[in-house]
Amino acid sequence: MNRVMKRFAAAALSLSMVAAPLVWTLGTSTAYAAEEGSTTSTPAYSSLFEGDRVIDVKVTISDEDWESILASPMDKEYKSVSVEVDGNKLDNVGFSTKGNMTLRSVASMEDSDRYSFRLKFDKYDKTQTLLGLDKMVLNNNYTDPSYLREYLHYEALRSIGMDVPETTFVNLYINGELFGFYTGVESVDDSYLERNYGEGYEDGVLYDTEEKSYLQYEENEEYSTLTKDLGSDKDKTKLKNFIKVLNDMPDGEKGEIESVLDVDSALKYIAGNVVFGNYDSYNGDKGHNYMLYGDANGKFSVVPWDFNMSFNGYSAGGGGRGTTGTTATNTNATTASIDEPVLGISMDSVPMISNLLAVPEYKAKYLGYVNELTDYLEGIQDRIADLSDLIRPYVEADPSKFYTMEQFESNITYSANAEGEGSMGGFEGMTPPEGFEGMTPPDGMTPPEGFEGMTPPDGTTAPTRPDGTASGTADGSDEAAAAGDNGSTAGSMPTPPQGGFGGGQGMGNMAAGSLTTFALNRLANLQEQLGREVTPLPETSDGASESTGTDASSGTSAGTAAGNASSGSTNKDISVTLDGKTVSFPNQAPILKNGRVMVPVNSILEALGAKVTWDKTAKTVTAELGEQTLVIKIGSSAATLNGASLELGTPAILQNKRTLVPIRLVTEALGMKVDWDKTASQVSLTSK
Repeated sequence: MNRVMKRFAAAALSLSMVAAPLVWTLGTSTAYAAEEGSTTSTPAYSSLFEGDRVIDVKVTISDEDWESILASPMDKEYKSVSVEVDGNKLDNVGFSTKGNMTLRSVASMEDSDRYSFRLKFDKYDKTQTLLGLDKMVLNNNYTDPSYLREYLHYEALRSIGMDVPETTFVNLYINGELFGFYTGVESVDDSYLERNYGEGYEDGVLYDTEEKSYLQYEENEEYSTLTKDLGSDKDKTKLKNFIKVLNDMPDGEKGEIESVLDVDSALKYIAGNVVFGNYDSYNGDKGHNYMLYGDANGKFSVVPWDFNMSFNGYSAGGGGRGTTGTTATNTNATTASIDEPVLGISMDSVPMISNLLAVPEYKAKYLGYVNELTDYLEGIQDRIADLSDLIRPYVEADPSKFYTMEQFESNITYSANAEGEGSMGGFEGMTPPEGFEGMTPPDGMTPPEGFEGMTPPDGTTAPTRPDGTASGTADGSDEAAAAGDNGSTAGSMPTPPQGGFGGGQGMGNMAAGSLTTFALNRLANLQEQLGREVTPLPETSDGASESTGTDASSGTSAGTAAGNASSGSTNKDISVTLDGKTVSFPNQAPILKNGRVMVPVNSILEALGAKVTWDKTAKTVTAELGEQTLVIKIGSSAATLNGASLELGTPAILQNKRTLVPIRLVTEALGMKVDWDKTASQVSLTSK
């Protein structure tokens, strides 16, 4: 963008409007409204995004150009169009498809052209903007049946003072016909940078991130996953210096980090991702969906981007394996520890998290932002209800939507049994074919619809849908496809009116489960972790109530209520005996989860004669039995026995106000012999 040209155009126009107290222009980048006596100004285009509203975006494009876009969507080639945005008309505007994984996925569909798009108002005329806005994207809400995830996450970050793109809801028309209901987002381009960093923004540089942009320093590394979008940074000098200083931070000390990083921007971004379960991000195994803007002095700020998989819409790594081969602490977004805010990757792989949070002052600031975002979550149910009422008629009228209205409704409705442990992006109750757990297609690969052409491990067949062409289950049975109660995602690929869910996505990227269910369970878990009063979960339709709180008998925390039906567990009459005597579990029966018998930790340890203590701050259970000291950390599969590392295989989970642990590994660690009678569903413990 040529700022000089736009300044010249703005100056010429302002001379003709000397008497006007406000400058509101359609065709210049400096369309700002300045309040009398104020030293700050607000861009005129902010009016497009003010309040909760739905605006019309009407695109007029030649048939030839439209057919070209649909024939080659991956080219992302701009075409010249006329556009009317909320009544503001412009000609000669750039219009193209946008996206990466989402674009590949929709392009692989045979029956949907619902792409995300971008409007570049200054593409062909460098002096032209829309009320000062140079670029806007229209996101198709792929993987989000609620249409709300992106909107809410940006709003929450805005509430804690973070510089984030503006958002609105959009009815998109193509050549006079309603095409779809979209989310409109201010693009991170010149107008965004000027709004947030001032008129001197062009002296800086903007980097976008591709997958695996972990910011790990390596000598002579060119950092090919970080690409320059705007500005200049010869040989990536500023970027490389920032990454080196970040990685060179002394353990627990600031070092020189504040000279190269707006630390608050990073802390707010990190806090938002862990609070709202957004792991298609730097906090997860993809390591992307953020930008870095470096000013003239080489000081970078984190700019968040792409939240359509927030609120547990993405299951990072399919089980918590880090890129270094180590096992990450967290395995579930609902119960993720705020002390180690990562999922699907180890802390030592993400220096912008591990190094910053090792500094006590930064950790305190970060926890402050977590608290503020938890405040936001305390009103989330009403907020979802209000926004749902606003957009429901538009969702219903959306002719190209990926989901049915039933799926939309279930995604905004609380369900006591929908937020199971270890869910894959919300597909509770579904067991993917062996070997597909957490799998995403290799970079650049677009597998045919339903994974056809991809060879599953162990000889399993590719999934088929309920319509016979692709499905979320190994055997394609209707019974398996109906698993789960959330109606939109449990056990089956969505079957939208326009044909369905694309085959270009992997199991880790499937559509999310109930937004409301995750939000309320996550709220309760966060309140527990922060030592705040826990908000009870809503009552279910049968009058039962799922709640969180503290186990009165053991002092162990139940950070969230989780239904066992959706987690793949069962409590079918599992009994436990200790030296021939039946062990009593009065408040929570043992369950079978992922092939392991899980039992309430306090009950089993006390039955063994151990002295049990609970550290609420560290979230650890300590059992002392003779000369043995066993320490178990809630949410982690790692434990210690007399200070030595002990791998439990399955992390301690929270269910029905009880902390459950795998009985075999815990009791064997304390010297017991363990036998399992599958036929009788009985665990027998014998003292050695």
